[in-house]
Amino acid sequence: MDFPEGQNLVYGENGNGKTNLIEAMSFLSTLESHRVTGYQALIKSQSTSAQLSAKVQHESRELLVGVELNADSSNRYFLNGSIRKKASDLLGLVKTVSFAPEDLDLIRRDPNDRRRFLDSSLAQLKPRLAGVKADYERVLKQRNALLKSARGVKTPDLSTLDIWDDQLVSLGTSIAMERLDIVLALEPLIQGFYKQLSNSSDSVRLKLVSALGTDENEKLSEIAGDPAAYAEAFYEGLQAVRAKELERGLTLVGPHRDELLIEKAGLLAKTHASQGEAWSLALGLKLALGEVSRKASDTGDPILLLDDVFAVLDRGRRERLLDFVTDYQQVIITAADESMAPVLKWAGRFQAEGGGVIA
Repeated sequence: MDFPEGQNLVYGENGNGKTNLIEAMSFLSTLESHRVTGYQALIKSQSTSAQLSAKVQHESRELLVGVELNADSSNRYFLNGSIRKKASDLLGLVKTVSFAPEDLDLIRRDPNDRRRFLDSSLAQLKPRLAGVKADYERVLKQRNALLKSARGVKTPDLSTLDIWDDQLVSLGTSIAMERLDIVLALEPLIQGFYKQLSNSSDSVRLKLVSALGTDENEKLSEIAGDPAAYAEAFYEGLQAVRAKELERGLTLVGPHRDELLIEKAGLLAKTHASQGEAWSLALGLKLALGEVSRKASDTGDPILLLDDVFAVLDRGRRERLLDFVTDYQQVIITAADESMAPVLKWAGRFQAEGGGVIA
């Protein structure tokens, strides 16, 4: 498919591949799905691999990026026809911001959804952070394995636990500080977008908090921008829960348990926002990310991907959303029915049918 600059429409009945197309574009940008965790679900049933590639251009610069997803072996990554050893070599080259019905989970569901949003955004804006996150996950896995091996052992060998603690704190501090930076960049922007999307003057607050307790009523402490103070608190937290960790065989303190709190008018949006307010907050968060990406980019605007969102928004929010997205260099919108799509001067119109696309 060749998408021209401007607004593009992909329409067709459900089940014909519109979301698959959006997911492929988003995956080439973030190397993860916006729908599911992991990549196995992206490989066709009864197949052992899936391939996707895109050619992108900004002014005179042109790149060809590709990914081969393998069910039984390591994935392979390609840049301009050459195999790349590291997935991170592709991150940040193609920037996208996607809107989908699943985005309501950013407001309504678990802390993991919001951590994933922050980390996926950082992977595009600062690709090196993907490597830091991968190293943190590796250390966390090793530390958990050591804790599990010590469960029920009268005199366990914990000689290497301090080493894992040092690495966990070092890597975790880098992740927390970068998350805080993007939260601080997003907060003033989401305030403006939310006000215009919802016609409301309610204040919106984003807070990155760290879980320092050991039970269901964990104490949440707002993270400040002092790496040394955060690292010290991290160490103290690990020491405070050492007995509990050995009992449960699990690391109970660290960025893998941090939370992004979204407050509206001083109340937690997860529990106090109406459906319409939650949608405005989710859209505002993505629009804010688009603006941050724009400011940080030297290769033009991110590509906006709107997957069937107009079907779930009321008329007022649909119209106000269009005011924000139509000035981006390239926008790709999907709709189950052409009549459900917004009224725009389309640069390209494509029909999805039977797993294929008709221009």
